[in-house]
Amino acid sequence: MTMIDERVRSLVAGQVLGTCDFPDDQRDQLLDQIKQRYGQGLLAVLIYGSYLRGKRDTLLDFYVLLESYSFMPSSWQGWLAKALPPNVYQISHGSPPDEIRAKYAVLTLSRFEYAVRKDFLSYFWARFAQPCGILFSRDESVRERVIEAIAQSSQSFVRHVAPVLEDSFDAKQMWATGLGLTYQCEFRSEPAGHAEKLFGYWPEYYCSMTALLANKGLGYEAAAENDGYLNTSKSGQRRRAPFVWWLRKAQGKVLSTLRIVKAAMTFDDPLEYLLWKIKRHSGVYIAPTALQKKFPLIFAWPLLWRLYRRGAFR
Repeated sequence: MTMIDERVRSLVAGQVLGTCDFPDDQRDQLLDQIKQRYGQGLLAVLIYGSYLRGKRDTLLDFYVLLESYSFMPSSWQGWLAKALPPNVYQISHGSPPDEIRAKYAVLTLSRFEYAVRKDFLSYFWARFAQPCGILFSRDESVRERVIEAIAQSSQSFVRHVAPVLEDSFDAKQMWATGLGLTYQCEFRSEPAGHAEKLFGYWPEYYCSMTALLANKGLGYEAAAENDGYLNTSKSGQRRRAPFVWWLRKAQGKVLSTLRIVKAAMTFDDPLEYLLWKIKRHSGVYIAPTALQKKFPLIFAWPLLWRLYRRGAFR
């Protein structure tokens, strides 16, 4: 495995430590709740998603990294997180109309580090190849481990994406193509063109990362005559790439279904949240029945099928 270049680590450190370098009392109130809930077992808290792109009328997205699953609320929840990470919960602060809510995913830091390096599926390394922020770290050594893991996410991303690209490409094609592929590995409700828009929020970061990871044995190198890149993936890798991504997509859909089932055990009003998110991204909404809201695992599947048929998610 290629070691992380110090320049890559520096780029990531500047981004994750500066992304949330502004006051937000409501965000910090939610962070305090997480600190109180996990105490000494809490190693780090990350934030990602639309909040970092300037949206303030949104559900915040946190990742909570623990020292051990023994700090979970119960042993069975720890077992679930270990079997299929992460567990997902929600918290809130204040009351309407000023209420702010967040969902947060929980796993151990060691499992997070493994996932961004070794996982076949893109669930973790695709998320954290995108800009995120460190809201809390227990100490400097933890912060350095998190920065290293986030840098590894980008390295994993380009290594897996390069074989599907054309003979020559630019940074935007790398990230838009790759993010689009990873969306297909989950149930996503983002509209067409969303991957290109994500690139447009942080083009300098993505371009810098692409340049720093070129010529590192990750499947591409800088072109001598322009600002683009040449695909150096082995011919066998390129032939197998469509099947590999098909397999990643098939496995990802299965695990996404299992994560929905698991979230129904740990998440307050999971169906309401899911429908809200689908409507927010796709504009499609179907009102659930009282029975579907009360017993989503049993009765909500026809509703989700109807939404899928309407193109609300893929």
